[in-house]
Amino acid sequence: MSKERILITGANGNLGGALVKELADNTPYEVIAVSSDQAKIYDMLERECVIHRERVTSMNSDTFFHTNWSDLGVFACVHMAFSRANQSKERIAASLDFSKNVYRRLHEMSVPRIVYLSSQSVYGAISEWRSEDCAAAPESVYSMAKYAGEKLLEAEFTGSQTEFSILRLDYVIQSQNLVPVLCRSAKETGTIRLQGGKQTFSYIDKSDVAKAIIALLDYNGPWQRVYNVGHDHMRYSLQEVADIVAKVAEKDGKNKISISLEENDTILWAGMDSARFMSDTGWHPLMDLYQMVEEIYKKN
Repeated sequence: MSKERILITGANGNLGGALVKELADNTPYEVIAVSSDQAKIYDMLERECVIHRERVTSMNSDTFFHTNWSDLGVFACVHMAFSRANQSKERIAASLDFSKNVYRRLHEMSVPRIVYLSSQSVYGAISEWRSEDCAAAPESVYSMAKYAGEKLLEAEFTGSQTEFSILRLDYVIQSQNLVPVLCRSAKETGTIRLQGGKQTFSYIDKSDVAKAIIALLDYNGPWQRVYNVGHDHMRYSLQEVADIVAKVAEKDGKNKISISLEENDTILWAGMDSARFMSDTGWHPLMDLYQMVEEIYKKN
């Protein structure tokens, strides 16, 4: 296995960096890290404090498309290069074009396994726990594009020898704004001001996502077409998230944090049923919400 390589698109991002570090420092796999700009890979290696950088081969997207890797032991590709939800419609559309080209190239290379990172947002605003059997109902341009990325993957590889799976991720806490904003407010002002009150949240740490991907790559049973990846049946109200932030701040030596709530009718539903993935792979998240908040608080 020491010569098997995992190819990662979007390797410079939050999730990409966490996966590169986990693979390079804690598994026998070699890594091919792909980004639109190769310099971003070097920055990521510094940011993530990757120890075994000699096991990471970096390249830009153009090199990826024009290099034949079919004889170099590429065991799997993890495709996570995609626009963020807050970017322009043009950038999101370009992500789909890129995904289509990536899939075609991987097909040409006969890569044995492909993992595509999608989002729980493809389920839409449903109040029940999101299971893989829930119908897709994207409500935004971003969530529709993530779902379209799933369909492109299926169209390219259904009936082929390539094994592939779609991971619909819970909210990755490092990619969301709420907790960092609450942490900065508690640290700088000693006050947390909330609006709404009817929102619910569920989070997963990027390090747990990286471990989940590796658990799937190492799983020798048949892959399901779609898996949910997150804390199983766990959600928090807005008030509960704020209370945890306050506890972390007070543990850090701050005076008692004041929390105020301006109620409105804003509603947000969250919460994943991840039992299928946990049962197949044996993976379970290690970081609970308190630990995630602690890490974010330290960095803000």
